[in-house]
Amino acid sequence: MNLLPLLIGAIAAAGVWLLAAGIVAARAGDATTLARARLARQEIGLGQSAAALELEKPLAERLLAPGRRWLTRQLNRMTPAARAANFRKQLDFVGDPFGLDPAGLQAIRIAGAAGLGALGVAIGALIGTPIAAVIALVIGVLIGFYLPVLWLDQQVHTRRSELEAVLPNALDVVAISMEAGLGLDRAFEQLVRHQEGPLTLLVARALREIELGRPRAEALEEMAEATGVEDFTSLVKGILHAERTGVPIARTIAAHSAQMRVKRRLKIRTEAARASLKIMLPTVGCVFPTLWLILLGPAIIVALTFSH
Repeated sequence: MNLLPLLIGAIAAAGVWLLAAGIVAARAGDATTLARARLARQEIGLGQSAAALELEKPLAERLLAPGRRWLTRQLNRMTPAARAANFRKQLDFVGDPFGLDPAGLQAIRIAGAAGLGALGVAIGALIGTPIAAVIALVIGVLIGFYLPVLWLDQQVHTRRSELEAVLPNALDVVAISMEAGLGLDRAFEQLVRHQEGPLTLLVARALREIELGRPRAEALEEMAEATGVEDFTSLVKGILHAERTGVPIARTIAAHSAQMRVKRRLKIRTEAARASLKIMLPTVGCVFPTLWLILLGPAIIVALTFSH
């Protein structure tokens, strides 16, 4: 009896159940529902915390809830609108390489999947077995479809590394300009005027949005979110907090710049310490055997000659 159709049917049914359960849990277990339940209990004199309400749920539901929430998040990220928005954000961050937009990137993914899939079929045909052709087709389609995404992720990672490298010096320019009497916007303009790089492009875009009437807080927060750099995000939050509380912004920026330099110095030391560990494997595996062979080889040959 062939159990493959039954197995596929069971997996599909389990996937549908997890999806439905995740959607139901996302609707029923959000913060608003818990807050309303808590208020209702407080009104009747049973004021319990959100943790107590969570513990009242069945054990199976509490065990499966993290998995359902994770699955729901992954499915939401896979929707076309979410994917297009994510691609748009990444392409804007890296400067729209080759004039690409989300539609163009999707077209490249489809063309790459078709081209490499056809190449995989050709390789499988040369091998001469149907199984090899199917495997090569699947591998070619997957590589062609996901290779542009991996390339874009690598571009984003490289751009973030460049930002982290130039950010302390740029903050020093802004802090010195503000200490000289300029406001925050004028200090950013000095940064854009005297420096070049990925950071100045983001700052120039934020300044244009502010000039067009967008609130400064929203423009700066979106700029920080676009970078994905944790230090820059905390800097923007510190600047906004300093504006609300009256703390000198130049002092806040200078403190963040010094802190970022310390973190970068510690990161370099950590990488240097890891390098000594990484070099041990090729040293022990390649250099030492060769050295032993050179030193002990003649002695072994002489010993074998005398033994005969």
